[in-house]
Amino acid sequence: MLALAGEVLVDLILEKEAPLGFSGVLGGSALNTATTLSRLGFPVRFFSEVGEDWLSQWSEEEMGWRGLEALLQRHPGPMPLALVRLDEGGNALYSFHRPFQAAYRPAPGGLKGAWAFHFGSLFALEGRTAGGLEALLQEAEGEGALLSYDPNLRARPSPEERRRLEGYLARVDLLKLSLEDAQLLFPEGPVEAVKRLPPPLKVLTLGPEGAVAFFREEEVRLPGERVAVADTVGAGDSFTAGLLALLLGKGYRKANLPQLSLQHLEEALRGAIALSALACTVRGAYLPERGLGAWKKRYLGD
Repeated sequence: MLALAGEVLVDLILEKEAPLGFSGVLGGSALNTATTLSRLGFPVRFFSEVGEDWLSQWSEEEMGWRGLEALLQRHPGPMPLALVRLDEGGNALYSFHRPFQAAYRPAPGGLKGAWAFHFGSLFALEGRTAGGLEALLQEAEGEGALLSYDPNLRARPSPEERRRLEGYLARVDLLKLSLEDAQLLFPEGPVEAVKRLPPPLKVLTLGPEGAVAFFREEEVRLPGERVAVADTVGAGDSFTAGLLALLLGKGYRKANLPQLSLQHLEEALRGAIALSALACTVRGAYLPERGLGAWKKRYLGD
């Protein structure tokens, strides 16, 4: 079983102005990654929070339709929202509306049997979720699960958020981050700074220029795939799903990740880039069925 934790929001994507008109989809970085992994055939358990309004009920039903085993804490109040405006290049500008105030407290025992635990984004930096996420991390470590983290930053972290983030970096096996994340963390020399970070495997996405992985003393860099871009929403989350699917599919776990071959790393990086490019060809983060099936056949052999 593969476990993930992160925020869930309803993304309201601006379609027209005067008057404002939006289309709504379920979103959240880890949720997008979990959805793609589930659609690829992996058993996925997803930890998160919802409210108690009708939009929260719809969100729970949507997670079930996506094949996720969702372990959710319910808060009094409405479902969180993310208002999304796309610029001319298809890049998303966000306005977040997140009403939850109470601490996140997952029930114990939810990570029994987990091969890997992936987490990140806004959910991992909040003070009110810190205790609950720490409990999940301790359970995952007790299971010997591979730990994977994606900061998915929206702004430069505060000193408290940076301390929390650095604590994760000291524990995880796999760090995936974007060049934008790296620039927010390390304005001067972001690529070299990422290379020196503690996790054994660090993967930095470079937008249309592809991605680079740092493992042991080795560096693997591959170019991006050229596609007609509809938008970039969920591209990084799709990359993470492809990377995890290929590493786990080849049998890598926490115990044997140090034996990762450079050939397998290159194959995983190439597949992750291809899945990220596929995400850019459609509006939103939900990958097209035909394209995802073709990717699965090519890279996972199914």
